[in-house]
Amino acid sequence: MKTKIISTLPKNDNNCGWIKQLPSRTSQPSLAREELADWVVLGAGYTGLATARQLSKLHPQARIILLEGQKAGEGSSARNSGFLVDSILNESHFSAAGLEEYRKKYEIKHAGVKAVQQMVAELGIDCDLEASGKFHCTATKSNEKKLLNFSKLLSELELKHKILEGEELRQRLGSSYYRMALWTAGGVMLQPAKLARGMLDKLPEQVELFENSPVLSWRKLSNSEGYQLSTPSGQVSCKKLIVTVNGFLASCGVKANRTFPLTLTAGLTRPLTAGEDEAIGRPDSWGVLSAQSMGATVRLTKDRRILMRNTVEVWPSINMSTADLQTRKENHIIGLKRRFPQLGGDLFESSWSGTICISGNNANVFTKVEDGVYAAGCYNASGIGMGVLFGTEIANLASGEMTEEIRMIQTNSKPMYLPPQPFLRWVVGLRILRDRLLARHEQ
Repeated sequence: MKTKIISTLPKNDNNCGWIKQLPSRTSQPSLAREELADWVVLGAGYTGLATARQLSKLHPQARIILLEGQKAGEGSSARNSGFLVDSILNESHFSAAGLEEYRKKYEIKHAGVKAVQQMVAELGIDCDLEASGKFHCTATKSNEKKLLNFSKLLSELELKHKILEGEELRQRLGSSYYRMALWTAGGVMLQPAKLARGMLDKLPEQVELFENSPVLSWRKLSNSEGYQLSTPSGQVSCKKLIVTVNGFLASCGVKANRTFPLTLTAGLTRPLTAGEDEAIGRPDSWGVLSAQSMGATVRLTKDRRILMRNTVEVWPSINMSTADLQTRKENHIIGLKRRFPQLGGDLFESSWSGTICISGNNANVFTKVEDGVYAAGCYNASGIGMGVLFGTEIANLASGEMTEEIRMIQTNSKPMYLPPQPFLRWVVGLRILRDRLLARHEQ
């Protein structure tokens, strides 16, 4: 009957440009008394919202409670760069075993892309979804080999892609900063906060949402018939618990020695004026991922805004102060000016922080933790599709329903053991410093 103490309470800054585009909404009440439920889902991001939806389909008579430490759908899910990806950069693995391992990861990510597209169509969610592919780009000659090798791998798997260079690339992106790009057909761009809000707005009435209710601890009941979770103002007991907090898995005592959170910051400009758009050649919207780890993620959105994400850190808390964000905004401005020197002034309207969850071997968490407790998360920066897919399937797994998607997920590798703290923080910090140095021309 050991009590698990959650060491970090979710609290984000309120500067996210994606969220600011949404109409304001009134939060659901906080948990303020003792409640009894059949199911509790902890965390109301993409994974938790998908989990709760699927549970309602499988158990139409059950009481399902969804707990969120802040405002639902406005944590890290709404704060990412809006890339829905199936293939990720991999410049080697040409052995039979390596290709098969990559194929497994691709199939899972591809299933995630399809899960989001199907949900958006089924629920009629307007999230500015564009299925026009994505670009992996490099500004340095030394990284061109990575893209060429990645092209070979994609050819082996018969995945549609194209190498772009020179004037063709400059015209497509409206920037002469990059030397080479590899376009892949399977990428999808969307507005992440709109997707999260749409999932929230379409949540079944059967699901009871309590917001601004951070869980301080949870414990197994002495009668072995469930669990009790405590918040600042209330408690809820349940028969089964599903943990879907992604970057807070370790804080919840779930896979604490296998996952690790990182904090990223991004900035979003105001819409470009007609003159500014003309100055960059009025290219179609696009999304760029760097060929170099720690390189910048950049987007030109449908409404002509530019997103810049070029900082990754080991941060001691979830919340960044205004001063913290201002320092990182200066990095966003530098990255923007490198790519678009013809754009003058400070165009950024907002800068914000968010978290991702990583493992040492790029593996995910999808597991039965103990009797009555299940968990899904650790998406290694591929959280949109994976979150929706894993949320749906962890509900199936916890309900005793076996699906082809579960079988596919379970063939993937498990997260490896990580060094204990504080050594892990030091190791990750040193790795980030090294990668930042290598990526200095890609930020």
